[in-house]
Amino acid sequence: MYPWLHIGAVQISTYSLCFLAAYIVGGLVTYAEAKRQHRATEEVLQVALGALAGGLIGAKLSMLIFLGPATFIKDLPYLVYSGQAWTGGFFGGYAGVLLVKRWRKIRYATGDIFVLAIPLAQAIGRLGNLLGGDPFGLPSTLPWAIMQHGVRRQPSALYELVLDLALFVVIWRLRDKLPRAGDLFNLYVVSYCSLRFLVDFTRADPRVLFGLTMVQILYALAIPTFGYKLWRSFRAARLAKRAQPQAQSALEAA
Repeated sequence: MYPWLHIGAVQISTYSLCFLAAYIVGGLVTYAEAKRQHRATEEVLQVALGALAGGLIGAKLSMLIFLGPATFIKDLPYLVYSGQAWTGGFFGGYAGVLLVKRWRKIRYATGDIFVLAIPLAQAIGRLGNLLGGDPFGLPSTLPWAIMQHGVRRQPSALYELVLDLALFVVIWRLRDKLPRAGDLFNLYVVSYCSLRFLVDFTRADPRVLFGLTMVQILYALAIPTFGYKLWRSFRAARLAKRAQPQAQSALEAA
């Protein structure tokens, strides 16, 4: 592990450096995508700021759940600049977007503007986790196991890094190819939650119910929720496509 980058007498946390890079890259990719979709407006900027604020708050406050109240309070001085949870950041950011859209009365889908940047930023963040030695994987004798605190463990962060990059490629290739606006974001949520659900079986996180982690339980709820929205969109597009020939025939008969 390489938790610190030494530049002369200066030490820089590789975790913090990667997360800073993730925010910068994510912002640049989002801006480029907003311009491509002709949505680089003040409204979308406000939605992005809502997502950022909600994500930061959710990432920090969710540690109360993952660490427990006692540990959260004890580690509070350090959590200001270190501890955060992607799951809390995602749901917090999603809530921030919904609040801003309701405030500004934005009716159109905005998720597709941000969705390309998310898995790429996640991959960079997971590189920071990998270099920093977190999260702990389960003990393993696999050839690619990594050493964490004197124990060879599953490289859970590496697994997710690779899967995030693969998901980024899929999202890139499917831009503008799904039936409706918002479908790409829903597809991302279903795909990422499913991948993370599997990755969590390699992590040494506490099992809270039926042998599942807290993240797996939350994602087990998110997958069918967003999956239903995606299915409903595809179903509506299929029905509309079937109705077109019938409408054309009716016009010709008239």
